[in-house]
Amino acid sequence: MSSGLPYLNKLRKPELVEFAEKTDLEDYATYNKNELVVALDKHLRDNRSIFAGDKKLAEYYKRLAQPARAASPVKREARVEVSPVTEKKSVSRRSTKKKETEEESDEAAKSPSVLRTSARAARTSLDAHAPLPPSPAVVTDAIDRQTTKMREGLESAWTASGVLERSHALRATLSSLKAVETIVLLLEGGSVLKELLPLRYLTTVPEVPAVRLPAVHIKVPDFFVLLTGAFWAPLTLWLLTGLVLPLVFAYFFNLSLQAAGGNGGSHTPARRGRPSASASRASFDPLSFNIAKALLVYLVYADKFTFWDVFSNFAISKVNTAVPGHWAGMLTGTAIGVIGTLYEAILRR
Repeated sequence: MSSGLPYLNKLRKPELVEFAEKTDLEDYATYNKNELVVALDKHLRDNRSIFAGDKKLAEYYKRLAQPARAASPVKREARVEVSPVTEKKSVSRRSTKKKETEEESDEAAKSPSVLRTSARAARTSLDAHAPLPPSPAVVTDAIDRQTTKMREGLESAWTASGVLERSHALRATLSSLKAVETIVLLLEGGSVLKELLPLRYLTTVPEVPAVRLPAVHIKVPDFFVLLTGAFWAPLTLWLLTGLVLPLVFAYFFNLSLQAAGGNGGSHTPARRGRPSASASRASFDPLSFNIAKALLVYLVYADKFTFWDVFSNFAISKVNTAVPGHWAGMLTGTAIGVIGTLYEAILRR
């Protein structure tokens, strides 16, 4: 074992990482602390001539120059002393005692080595079967690795779900004046259809007491009203005032067409190939559309204009009642469209 290894083992991992970066140790980021200590010790010993003059590594090379400590010798067991055999009167008994004493001394001489061998074997078995508890740095590294894996797994799952891409696509779709106008029209048209198509009772699903499910009344739209004028007259009136006539007005009174065509109102022919983006946006002027819709809403639903008795007051009242906010709500929608048109024009400049 290197005499500088205990010094590296006492350092924290950030200090070891700093030594590894300073000495250009390869793949040090993949090591835990114990592996980094061993790899750094070998790297510094192999490149001693290069890094020996570094002040930050002076303590390590000072420890490396010292001889490694030898393992402490095992204390010798106290030898068993054999008391001398007293002389016997008879020669035969003296020889017998002498033989017994020699056997006991042989056993006593063998016993310390046997005891040392058994103690060493016991220590080896304990070292093999009872691992030492890990250091706090090892536990911290393990927690950091598990946290990193968990975070990477959550990030990959979030990316694979596609929620972020769909939210960006929805945001790009809704961030336009056309989307705002479409939402306003859908709100008005849905309210009119809900008012003109009443729901008829069809049946009742009985309650289920076992799961505490109450009875459910099922209702369906009454499609028989499609055969009556009470449905088509209000719907046609809303289509004319809210969509068809404003689009016609926006097509012919198109102020953006002059801006797309050039100065002086002269219409310059487009180049061969695909039309320019400004020309494609100039098909219907959104400002003219909202102004025309506001005039028609006020004229029809506030001033009760019946288009020369083509529509009845019942149709006008039906549409006016169906739209949220009545005719003032429709004027609010046109005001939103006008503000959006002006804001988009400012941004385009």
